[in-house]
Amino acid sequence: MKVKRELIAKLIRKAKQSICHIRVSALGFNQSGDLVASSTNSPYKNGKGKGLHAEQVLFSQAKRKGIVRIIICRIGKGGNLLPIDPCKKCATIADKMGIRIDTVPMEV
Repeated sequence: MKVKRELIAKLIRKAKQSICHIRVSALGFNQSGDLVASSTNSPYKNGKGKGLHAEQVLFSQAKRKGIVRIIICRIGKGGNLLPIDPCKKCATIADKMGIRIDTVPMEV
């Protein structure tokens, strides 16, 4: 699915807020296509593990906010788009919850 330029700009701005080395953001949309939530990835507080994925934050809000679609984005240090796909665990959770995960294409 094609992601609109204004959403890509919003995803990039959000990803720049991440304090992680690999900066990722996610936007959550309801059935009507309204943006209802956004998040970034974050390190675990105890410093162990790989941290909390941006889409995992939205999974915890999905039922309450009616999230049915998530778009994820990864950026480099200069704010340039980098390739991203959800990990197997997040893809499995999304599938079980009936949430579609889309990614931002490298060519915008």
